[in-house]
Amino acid sequence: MNAFTNPRLTWCDEFLVGHGEMDSTHHEFVDCVDALLCAPDGQQGTALDAFADHVKRHFNEEDSAMRDSNYGSAGCHTDEHAAVLKSLEEVRCALAQGRHDVVRDFALALADWFPRHAEVMDLGLARWLNQRRLGGSPVLIQKQKRPVTQAA
Repeated sequence: MNAFTNPRLTWCDEFLVGHGEMDSTHHEFVDCVDALLCAPDGQQGTALDAFADHVKRHFNEEDSAMRDSNYGSAGCHTDEHAAVLKSLEEVRCALAQGRHDVVRDFALALADWFPRHAEVMDLGLARWLNQRRLGGSPVLIQKQKRPVTQAA
């Protein structure tokens, strides 16, 4: 990474899924990925360890919630979690070999993957959990992603 390239992943309300615990955990996820993106070579190990601690807890909580609530769309969701965890172990091995570029590529891939995962997989799970707990989905108010066009 050159001195002019400093990709970041910052929290935005588009990541909200309307489930307080999941939203809080996702905020932590974004912070961990951002720390990986910004970590100089000498601090990548610490940032990767913090990410690993977070993501193992994060994915375990979601996987348990899906299992415990009999969530019908759990298959693809848990498969994505498993793929990230597998990649994490491969990245740890690469870092042990001094491959700092692999850590940066992993962080960039996570920053690219997370928004869509949250929008599709996690939002579906949040709605399911909220419906089971509340009997319906809460209203989630956020800025529009695109302008609404009016029919002529």
